[in-house]
Amino acid sequence: MQFIKYVLSIVLLLIGSITILLEEPLFGIGLLLIGLLLMPLSSKFLTKKAPKLFTKRNKTLISLSIGLVIVVAIGSFGRKQYNQVEKITNEKLVSLSIHPVKKIVVNKLDYYYIEKGEGETILLLHGFPDMANTWDETISELSKTHRVIAPFLRGYYPTGIPKDNDFSVKTIADDMVKLLDGLSIDKFTVVGQDWGASIGFSVTNLADERVQKFVSLAIPHTSCLELTPSLAYAGRHFLLLGTSDYGVRYARKSNFEYIDRLYQRWSPDFKNFQASSDAIKETFKFPNRTEAAIGYYRSFSKDQNVSEVQEFYQKVPKTPVLFLLGEHDLIYSEKMVSSMKEKMPEGSKTVVFKNAGHFLHREVFPEFISELKAFLNNNN
Repeated sequence: MQFIKYVLSIVLLLIGSITILLEEPLFGIGLLLIGLLLMPLSSKFLTKKAPKLFTKRNKTLISLSIGLVIVVAIGSFGRKQYNQVEKITNEKLVSLSIHPVKKIVVNKLDYYYIEKGEGETILLLHGFPDMANTWDETISELSKTHRVIAPFLRGYYPTGIPKDNDFSVKTIADDMVKLLDGLSIDKFTVVGQDWGASIGFSVTNLADERVQKFVSLAIPHTSCLELTPSLAYAGRHFLLLGTSDYGVRYARKSNFEYIDRLYQRWSPDFKNFQASSDAIKETFKFPNRTEAAIGYYRSFSKDQNVSEVQEFYQKVPKTPVLFLLGEHDLIYSEKMVSSMKEKMPEGSKTVVFKNAGHFLHREVFPEFISELKAFLNNNN
């Protein structure tokens, strides 16, 4: 009997510790307390220190009470239903960006995108939690000399949600190639941030003869990522959001408080993050939009089990890569930066910004646009 108690208590202590490390300290502490009450050694210690409080009966009642609270809390949070009806009207489209928003059908989905300017094409890809209009300031600057296209990626309002819930990076990269095909664009440069960066690396693999240059913000090539305890901790949201219903409900709870937390965690220097955060949270209140955005993480988990897809992601681009990273981004490490400098093709460059995090194009726009323009204008 004691052996079983030790095993159960150790399991609870481990789960409690993991829960704290993930996102729920209160649930984690509750599990730790139950584990301590169940473990024979700590149980005897508590009984010795406070015999009247920690009787056998009281310890059982405390454990059951804590367990019940955790079960009820987990079962109830994030179930609020939002009554916003999604409408895609001209008025809505105009309000999405200071630039024109257009539509094209790609892989049987209505794809909406911002477009402005003339000249060589630059494709701007947003990440999570974000939208295409995150690039408005960048579009204003680049469209002076280029044709700039920024799609609302698959599943993000107002672009369509696929019926098969396929949000694989490779699939969305194919969307991007087909979108440019539909616009009769042959050669182009790609700029991507967060998931947009991962998609951008895949675009360079799908259309390596057409991509002239690639700019990655915050996310390195997958071959330059080495799983370490610090990286696993920084990416713990993958585990949380990669789950099924739980991840969606977690993102929704307390009026999408988690979205704000992610902005603050990934970009501690981003003082005006609320404008971006509030805008994306409003679209997440539309039916199935939260599920779609989080679907990227679920599809990522599925892709891990497909060897051909993993081989595809491991392919190093042939085109020059500009890798931009904030020193305060949790993903940052000197080893990763060195790996990017070593593995990326000739003509590539890596820049680390001081006092900046994950959303470089919003946090340090003057420095970001200066590096981007210099890279675009470099013909070496």
